[in-house]
Amino acid sequence: MTLYHRTTIGEARRIVHRGFQDEKWGFICDDPVSPRQIKVMGVWLTDRVLERDEGPPGDAMLEVVVDADENLIRAFEIEGAIPNGRLWVVPAEVLNPRAKVRILSVDPRTSWSYERDDLDREEEL
Repeated sequence: MTLYHRTTIGEARRIVHRGFQDEKWGFICDDPVSPRQIKVMGVWLTDRVLERDEGPPGDAMLEVVVDADENLIRAFEIEGAIPNGRLWVVPAEVLNPRAKVRILSVDPRTSWSYERDDLDREEEL
């Protein structure tokens, strides 16, 4: 199952090397009767790459391939939190052992340090 996570460039590097850490999140979800507010702790994941104004801030988009059946994360889905998509907030301890993470994209307006880090890493090899 392939999911996505937006974050800062520095945090993206840390996640790729050390794994995710739980964060606190609050959502107002659409409900046919009335909006509801939810507070949860975990890792924000979506089924599609979100536009910048749809999700958390950050210049890096991570691709997270989860080696597990969707049933494993079903309990962590936040229904109605994002339009035209699905959102899960999964505890890091559930996600990390099953996830392969790579940096999918970086906002080119802010990517100089990201590109420089890649060059430094190549020189070390």
